[in-house]
Amino acid sequence: MSKASTSGLAELWLSVEESLLRDALVIWRYRPALLFECLLEFRDPRAGLVHSEDRTYTTWLPRDEAAADWSVSVVDDFAPERVRTAPQPGVHPYEGVVALTEARLEEIENDLIAHLVRSERLMLYYNPNLRLHSRWNESREEFLERVLEEVRERLHPTLKELMREFQLQLEQLRQKPPPMDVPDELRVGLEILRRQMLSRVEAWLQRTVLDHPLGAALRSVEAEGELSEASTSVETPEELQPLAEELERLYEAAAARAQALLREALEHARECEPYAVTLHPNGIRIMRRALLWVPMPE
Repeated sequence: MSKASTSGLAELWLSVEESLLRDALVIWRYRPALLFECLLEFRDPRAGLVHSEDRTYTTWLPRDEAAADWSVSVVDDFAPERVRTAPQPGVHPYEGVVALTEARLEEIENDLIAHLVRSERLMLYYNPNLRLHSRWNESREEFLERVLEEVRERLHPTLKELMREFQLQLEQLRQKPPPMDVPDELRVGLEILRRQMLSRVEAWLQRTVLDHPLGAALRSVEAEGELSEASTSVETPEELQPLAEELERLYEAAAARAQALLREALEHARECEPYAVTLHPNGIRIMRRALLWVPMPE
C-alpha cells in the first residue's frame, strides 16, 4: 500500500474494468488525485435567477508546493458506480508518499474557488428592448416565443387605440347622408349597400389591426390583396364610388400605421443576446473533499 498522511481526508479508489486488468501486457497503478464535491449557487437579481447545481471536480495531486491545475479534469465522466472504498485487486499501489496538511488542502481549495469564479458561467438569453431574461433551462426558441407574447400584450392597447381612431372615422362616414340626387326608388338599396361596404371595411380593419397582431404584419400583402379583390368583385354603383375610394384610403392608412407598429415590435421581439450569470465566492459550498486514487496504465 502507498503511504498517505491526509489529515483525516477521506480516501476513495476508482475501479477499472476487469477485462482491462486481465491484459498481462499492461500494468495498472494508482495515482493520487483530489476530488471536491461542490454545491454551486448561481444568483442574479436582474435576471430573477436563483439556481443550484451539484458539481464534482478532480485534479491531479500537485507535487510539493505547486498549484493544483483545476482547468484539466482527471476524470471526465465521474460515475459513482466506479468509486470504491478500498483498492481494487490487480491494481498496483502508488509507490510514492502522499502528505497533505490541512493548510495545504485549504490552499488547494481556495485555488478551486478562484478557478470556479473565473470560469463557471450559467448562460441565459436577454432581450434588451423589453429587459427580459430567459429562465433556467429555457431554450432560445422558448424564450423568443415568450418575448413575442410579452410584445403582444404590450402592443395591444396601442393597436386598440388605433382601431378606435379609425372606427370613429368609419362612424362619421356611416352618419353621412347619401347623395341628394338619388331617386327615391334607389335610395333604400343604395343605403343597404353603403352600410355593407362600411361593415366590410371595418371587419378588414379588425383582422389587420387586432386579430393575431404580430402575424398581421406578415399577412399585410395578403390583406391588401383581399381588399383589392373584394373591391373589384363587387361592382360599386356610380353614386357610391366616392365612398369606395374614401374607404380604400382609410383602410390603407390604417393598415400602413398598424404594419409600422407591428414591424417595429417584431424587430424588438427578435433581439436575443447571450447573458452570462457568474459565480460569487459565497455561492460555492464544498460538500466533500477526498483523496482519489485513479488507476493508470504504465
